[in-house]
Amino acid sequence: MLRSRLLSALLLVSVLFASVGPAAAASAKNKGLLISPLKSYAAMDAGTQKSSNFTVANLTEKPITVDLSLKQFSVSDYAYNFKFTEPGNKWLAIQTKSVLLQPSENKKIAYIITVPAASAPGGYYYTLFASANLSTDGLASTVRAASLLYLTVNGKLIQTSKPVRSHMSHFAYKSDIPYSIDVKNTGNVHYFAYFSGHLSGFLMHTTPVGTSHLLLPGTTRHVGATIPAPFLPGIYKARYGYKTDSGATFMNSTYLLFVPPWSVAAVLLLVFALYRVRVHRKKRTIKEG
Repeated sequence: MLRSRLLSALLLVSVLFASVGPAAAASAKNKGLLISPLKSYAAMDAGTQKSSNFTVANLTEKPITVDLSLKQFSVSDYAYNFKFTEPGNKWLAIQTKSVLLQPSENKKIAYIITVPAASAPGGYYYTLFASANLSTDGLASTVRAASLLYLTVNGKLIQTSKPVRSHMSHFAYKSDIPYSIDVKNTGNVHYFAYFSGHLSGFLMHTTPVGTSHLLLPGTTRHVGATIPAPFLPGIYKARYGYKTDSGATFMNSTYLLFVPPWSVAAVLLLVFALYRVRVHRKKRTIKEG
């Protein structure tokens, strides 16, 4: 019996090492095309010019030619999937169209931002692309890396929002209680909003927890989050919402019944125990009578 258990344990360990080992080895040695930073932010006055740069790196074992390009980006409503289009202006100019990188070599790529004098204040969004043709085991493939640029033209910046929809169920039983908010950025510039929620009840309350999300102007974003459930069952008041960079706050409240599975099991055990006690007393009464 002991021997069979030892063999099972050894087999389990070998399976774990077989599955984790190659993944760890692959992650330890990066391969492909790298661009940095992944995101950058710039604020400029209309009628000014600014130079900046990003870095591209060759993490392969062969020389590669990296092609450089740029596009404007936007996002779809609710899901916030990225959409890339050809630039509608000539505000950005990359100083070179391509660069040859030797294995493990990296280079800084300069670009210039020129904001015309009559530009309206607000947010403008660009993507700097680096692409290269790579071949692995005789198979050719094209890889592309992107760096996002969030450009703000200074002036009258409007950071306003409008909650379109919010929802939370009135009944919960899991360890995390979900809620959702659809919020529209009605201003002219991007900003971060911190979404959070908590529960309060007669005997206990939970600590507010949350996460930040970026909102682009003119878009509506669907944000789903959760509130950690309390330990005790009961009726709780839930408060959830968001606060923007500018200090604007939206909070919603609702009541919900929280019934964790252990409490249902406890009630069933109690009912069963009371039933057994009643049956036992009834039998004893009949026997004594």
